[in-house]
Amino acid sequence: MAHSILASALRRLPSGVNVITAGRAPNRSGYTGTAFFSLSFEPQRVIISVNRNSSAFPVIRDAEAFAVNLLSTDQQDIAERFAGKHGAKGEERYAGAVWRTGELGVSLLDGAVTNIECRIEEIIERHSHALIIGEVFSVAVDQTREALVYHDSRYGAVTSPAAVSSSALAAE
Repeated sequence: MAHSILASALRRLPSGVNVITAGRAPNRSGYTGTAFFSLSFEPQRVIISVNRNSSAFPVIRDAEAFAVNLLSTDQQDIAERFAGKHGAKGEERYAGAVWRTGELGVSLLDGAVTNIECRIEEIIERHSHALIIGEVFSVAVDQTREALVYHDSRYGAVTSPAAVSSSALAAE
């Protein structure tokens, strides 16, 4: 199967947009990613997938912890910067946003829908990517914000079920 066909197919899957952060200033790095999911709730574990050729991978691999920051709809510029738009790498990607340091020393984005701090439990390197299992240390959720999603090479938003009127549901 050709790489471009698989990439095209996977772009059709709507996903939340996350900025994964690791390291400590001035040697932080991070990337924009949609490959993030839960592994288990008991014990609480999540998985991120990172390209082994990315500039962020060595920083994450050598760190003891990482953070997953689920971006809100008004943070598309941050998604693009951490995706490397205009060539930003490492510490440059953190410019123009408000960050705080979590208890594990990782960078947590103010205004994100969710911040999840994780200790690195295991790194599984396969093919072009590494799967990194994180032990969840802390979770913060801002219920007032809507998540930024990526679908078909475009950013967008998902309207929460609470925003759907009961009359619209009755019409179905």
